[in-house]
Amino acid sequence: MKSIRLPSVGQWILIILIFFSFLPIYFILANSIKTPLDFAASDLNIPQHFEWSNYAAAWERINTPILNSVFIIVISVFFIVIFSSMSAYAFAKLPFPLKNILFMLIFCLLLIPGFLTLIPLYLQIKKLGLSDSYWALILPYIAGGQAFTIFVLKTFFDQLPNELFEAARIDGAGNARIFTAIVLPLSVPICTTVAIINIINLWNDYLLPSLLLDRAHQTLTVALVAFEASAGNNGLSDYGGMMAAYALASVPLLILFSVLMRNFVEGIASGSIKM
Repeated sequence: MKSIRLPSVGQWILIILIFFSFLPIYFILANSIKTPLDFAASDLNIPQHFEWSNYAAAWERINTPILNSVFIIVISVFFIVIFSSMSAYAFAKLPFPLKNILFMLIFCLLLIPGFLTLIPLYLQIKKLGLSDSYWALILPYIAGGQAFTIFVLKTFFDQLPNELFEAARIDGAGNARIFTAIVLPLSVPICTTVAIINIINLWNDYLLPSLLLDRAHQTLTVALVAFEASAGNNGLSDYGGMMAAYALASVPLLILFSVLMRNFVEGIASGSIKM
């Protein structure tokens, strides 16, 4: 009779870590289908009757903010990657005056905390008349994402062999042709990685949207905070609807990771980003 092999200490540690990693997910999903009375009884048990109407009520509250967030982030991240990749290619492979000094100035932008620029940015957006519009976030997001993305992509482009570019120039290819036919196809994994990092940062941004947007252009994070603030009603808080809203808010990111995870891992493995 074979003896049962017990998990090792390392395996027990992994099991415990996995348990605590999935506990918040269970907490959100279990409480998203509870009535206020069920939640008051216990916040960890599974309810006997599932209150699926919580998801309908939550979707009614956050459907427009989700679409607003997706619209703003897709446009912002697209131009972040496009502009940053062109700049990174120039810094990595093209000679021009003061190149190293300019790159160091861009790198220094990473050292400036974002909250220090909040008031000047707010006043500038107001002065330009862009507040209460999508451009109030899109333009600052594009500008704010350049420094980090340029730094990462330049590190990757530096690793590409110069012989590849010299051969393309011998064949008559210009910089535009080299960039579109060689650089971009080779940098799909790393571009995907920096795009996902920027998406997560912008998806979770609350402060700037809360200052610059009206209710019609409200993003998801602002809507979730407003939902949480208005959840209380006569002593019975709508925690089920609030948890359903949190669960729905995570769906776009889950879809994103499920589709792009392979490229994300390849970008991390390329050595350009040290995690």
